[in-house]
Amino acid sequence: MELGTFGAVLKFALEMETRAAAFYEAGARGGLAERFGDLARGSRKRVRRLEQARRELVNEMILESIAGLDGEVYQVELDAEAEEAERLHQARMLEETATRFYRDAAAKMPIREVVRLFERLARENEKRRARLQ
Repeated sequence: MELGTFGAVLKFALEMETRAAAFYEAGARGGLAERFGDLARGSRKRVRRLEQARRELVNEMILESIAGLDGEVYQVELDAEAEEAERLHQARMLEETATRFYRDAAAKMPIREVVRLFERLARENEKRRARLQ
């Protein structure tokens, strides 16, 4: 799925964070309860930040053309019902993939404020992944 417009990139980011929050909420049990709970709350905050950016910054740029981002590259299989070790592996892959997405997307964004937001989200994903080690 080609993310060919600025609006499509933001929509993908929102969906990715919403999906991450749902995964962490559903998988927050056993030895991962606290970490996944924190990550779920963090993902919900990130959704709000992205929604705010979309409302405040993108009105005239929503159809701005973007080239070279394919959403399929950033898909991660998530199963919150998997065993704890597998959920942890999935969480690491999710955070690693999100870091790559935000870095790649930041390089293509036409609005400086969104570039900074995506760069900040990528740094947060690195920290989130480190928490999962």
